[in-house]
Amino acid sequence: MNAWKLAAGVLLAALYGCSAEHAESVSGNAGFQGETGKPGTALAYEHRVGIRLPAARIDAQLAASRDACNSERFGQCDVLAIEQRGGIGHYAELTVRIVPDGVEKLVAAAAQGGTLESRQTRAEDLAQAVADTRQQRERLQREYQTLQQYQGRKDMSVGDLLALAKEIAAVEAQLADNAQAGAQQQRRIATNLLTLSFSSEAQPDSRLGQLATAAGQLLDDLVDGTIAAMKFFAYSLPFLVVLLPLGLLLRGLWRWLRRPGKNEAR
Repeated sequence: MNAWKLAAGVLLAALYGCSAEHAESVSGNAGFQGETGKPGTALAYEHRVGIRLPAARIDAQLAASRDACNSERFGQCDVLAIEQRGGIGHYAELTVRIVPDGVEKLVAAAAQGGTLESRQTRAEDLAQAVADTRQQRERLQREYQTLQQYQGRKDMSVGDLLALAKEIAAVEAQLADNAQAGAQQQRRIATNLLTLSFSSEAQPDSRLGQLATAAGQLLDDLVDGTIAAMKFFAYSLPFLVVLLPLGLLLRGLWRWLRRPGKNEAR
């Protein structure tokens, strides 16, 4: 009887362990939150998410995700890049810049009906770049104020005034570039870069998949070889135009020197 109780206890413990592991896996895939740096930091976060879908649904999910971003359904969002590749291994990729609160919602919408296979998050520290931009702006502002003080002077010649105006215009242009760089840095800090990679459920290890991959590689090599041959012919054509007449001239001269009558005359 004790043996039966012990076996039942072990079985229940094993089932509980499996359930806990499964719950942890599901909860790990359930949400993919955006990131915001702590106060005083300057971190630019980037996310890459791999989503596996049936090949027939990839284009629709890509379009739906793009429209959700363009309509700002989940907050401020800008589409940066779209890539699509057909064939047996159907693939598509969407890159957007979105507010942190919208990352999880957009990922969940994009992964509907599919499997969230991979996710990566990295952060680039922009603290030094932000500090450099601020120091450059402060230096340019001081230089601009100094140049403006000379504008009110009455003892400057026309040439000096023209040179001063040129210097002021140059500093103003640098200030505009600095402001643009600073705005871009703050945008990268305030938003997250999100790349959604959609791939199909094709079996890459199947014989048909291997055959298609080999055929595609063969076609690519054939096209590359043809292009290389055409480029070589195009590069060689000017030399052939010069060398061919010269070769014919040398051949004729050699035959003329080898004539029997020419040798007897000598």
